Amino acid sequence: RKAAYVRAGSARAVVAQVDGPRWLALEGVPVVSADAERVAEAVRRYALRYRQPGVNPARVVIEIAVDRVLGRG
Repeated sequence: RKAAYVRAGSARAVVAQVDGPRWLALEGVPVVSADAERVAEAVRRYALRYRQPGVNPARVVIEIAVDRVLGRG
């Protein structure tokens, strides 16, 4: 669903992390990529942090060109 929103012309995207009173938000222009190398790198990074995802031949990656950083530390 997220990729569909980006492909439909979503102009901005934000990812955020909250840890008690500390928080960080990265904002920018999103792009959907189906490039095999980029998708493989995203899967590798995901697996390192969480777990190995299942096989999905339709998998894509959403990349955000960050142009605004907000936070409180």
